[in-house]
Amino acid sequence: MKNVKNFIELISVIVLLLFTSSAFGQFKAKMFFTSMGEEHLFYVYSTAEGYRYEFNEDGQEGVVIVKKESPEVIILMPEQKMAMKNSKENPMTMGNDPIGSYKYFSEKGSVKEIGTETINGLECIKSELWNENSNEYGEANQKMYTIWTSVEYNFPIKMINHIEGSEDAIMEMKDVEPWEVDSRKFEIPSDYHVMDLPGMSPDK
Repeated sequence: MKNVKNFIELISVIVLLLFTSSAFGQFKAKMFFTSMGEEHLFYVYSTAEGYRYEFNEDGQEGVVIVKKESPEVIILMPEQKMAMKNSKENPMTMGNDPIGSYKYFSEKGSVKEIGTETINGLECIKSELWNENSNEYGEANQKMYTIWTSVEYNFPIKMINHIEGSEDAIMEMKDVEPWEVDSRKFEIPSDYHVMDLPGMSPDK
């Protein structure tokens, strides 16, 4: 159960990170994510309708499917042939990780565009997210995130969380390239058992 819990918590971190973009370009890439001194590797498949990512954590294979117009996140566990559904708005997933806080603070804080940079061959808009509190001069006084968003794909290619703890949490996309969409990658296989996580209504 501990491995499954860690598996779901890690999914929550990356799903919330990707929610920072609203309309995605079509590409596939490797996502490298370092948090709390641990490194993770994900394979991302993105389309205008949503995205899918695949990974292997501690021997547990996982797949996450997020569709733009759907209120839910689908989590596939291929070895168990199990599919789990959870709400995008579930407070349990939104409130328990530093990247989830980016979504929260980006709506209430101050995002400053500071220029353009090329990251891994892609032209990106570099921005900073500052907190909503101000100093005695009325200026935001804490930088929380630095984000590089691809102009071509409207997707965060690199993100640094400056408030996680003693070390920054860093996400970076590499080997970004076009891919031909396979619609089957965004559906639950017919032989999987489907269950709902807390926060989702049972299937009718």
